[in-house]
Amino acid sequence: MPKVKIPYETPEERGVYLELEIREENLLGNFVPKEPDPVDLGKEVEKAIENPIRGNSFSELIGKGKKVVFVVENQFRAAPAEKILPILVERAQAAGSEVSVVIANGKVPPPSPEEIKKRVGAEVVEKGIPVYCNDVTKPENYVYIGTTSHGTPVWILKEVATADSVITISTTQATLWGYGGSGMVIPGVSGNETIEINHIMALAPDCKPGNNDCKMQQDKYEALELAEIDMGINVIVSNRSEVIYVNAGDPVASHKKAVEFYNNIYKFDISNLEKADVVITGTSAPTDHLFFHTCWAIVNCAPIVKEGGTIIHASPCPGYGSWPGFALMDLMTEFMPPSSENHEKVLRAFFNRERELWAGCIWYPLYRTMLTRNVKVITLEKNIDDAKAVGIAAYTSLQDAFNDAMNEYGSNAKVAVVPYGRYTVFSE
Repeated sequence: MPKVKIPYETPEERGVYLELEIREENLLGNFVPKEPDPVDLGKEVEKAIENPIRGNSFSELIGKGKKVVFVVENQFRAAPAEKILPILVERAQAAGSEVSVVIANGKVPPPSPEEIKKRVGAEVVEKGIPVYCNDVTKPENYVYIGTTSHGTPVWILKEVATADSVITISTTQATLWGYGGSGMVIPGVSGNETIEINHIMALAPDCKPGNNDCKMQQDKYEALELAEIDMGINVIVSNRSEVIYVNAGDPVASHKKAVEFYNNIYKFDISNLEKADVVITGTSAPTDHLFFHTCWAIVNCAPIVKEGGTIIHASPCPGYGSWPGFALMDLMTEFMPPSSENHEKVLRAFFNRERELWAGCIWYPLYRTMLTRNVKVITLEKNIDDAKAVGIAAYTSLQDAFNDAMNEYGSNAKVAVVPYGRYTVFSE
C-alpha cells in the first residue's frame, strides 16, 4: 500500500511530515514539484541587477547625490531581504547615494524594532540606514500619484514618491489573486483608500490562483508603472526555504518572467484528469505561522477536487508573537456555515465597510471555496477550539480526518495528494 508524506512544518520546526497509507486503487495522483537546487544568492543577485530583463542596470540607478530607496516585503514573506539588502546598500553607499529602506507591510501592523532588524538585516540597521514602514493610519504621509485604468486612485508613501531610484525585493509565488511579488506598491506602500479600492477586485470570479491576467493583478502592475518603480528584484524560494531563482529589471516585465519560471515547476495540467473526492495537502516551513496565510493551499487545491468533495489541509499554525494560530479567521465566523444566504451577507458586509478587504482578500476566497467543497484541517491541539469556533472542522490526527472522509465517499473514493498546496497551481 503506497505511503505518502505530508509536510507539517513551521519555520522553527522543519523536516516534520505526517505519513498516511492510501490504497493504490484509490490514489489518483501525488503532485510533487521537481524543485531545482539552490542558487548562489549573492552571485545571482549581482548578475541579475547588472543584466536586467528590461530597463536600467543597478549601476545606472545609483550614484552621487541620488536618493535611492529599497522597498522590501513584510515579515510574512519568504524572499530573504536580510541577505540581499546589505549587498545593495553597500554598493549604493559606495557610489555616494543617499539610502533608505521601506518595509511594504500594506495594512499589516508595522513591525517591531526586533522584526525590522530581522527583516532588513542587523548590519543595515547598525549602519543607521533610515527604515520606514507603511502605516495607513497616517494619511499625511502619502501623496496622490494618479488613478489606474481600473479606477483605483493611488496614494503612496512620500519616501517612495520622492526618490530618484526605487528598487523592490519581492517573492514570486502563487497567491489567491494570481501571483505574489507584484504588490510592492499596492498594497505594499499604499494608503488605506488605495488598498481597499484595489482589493474589491478580489471579489471578482477571475481573481484566482494562477490567473496573472485577473483585474486585481493588472491593477497592481499599473500601480508599479504609475509609481515609476525602477527595478524589481524577483525571488523564488523553494519549499526547502532555499532561493532557486533570481531576476531583476522593469518590475512588470521581470515579474512576468519570474512567473514563467515558477509555472515550469509548480503548475500542473489537470485538464484530462479525473477529479478527486478527497485531496490532502500540507504546509512547508516558509512563512507558516498563521492559518490566515497557510489556508491559501485549500483554495489552490479546489480545482482538482469535485464539488461536494473534501480538502484535508495539514497546517500546525503555531502562531506569531501574541497572535494565535487562527488569528483573524474570526472575521468570517458571523457568516458560517457557508451558504448562498450567508454569502450575500458577506458581500454586503464588504460594501457596507463592516469588513475590510485587506483581510477579506484572503478569507473570502477560502469562504467561497467552502461553499462547494468541504474542509478539514489538521492542526496543533491548542488551535482546535479556535478553529471550531470559526466553524472549521479541525483534527489533530490526519488518519482520523482521512478515515472520516473515506467513510463519507466510500471505499472507491479517489484521493489526490498535493503535499505543497500553497505553492501549487492547477491548470484546467
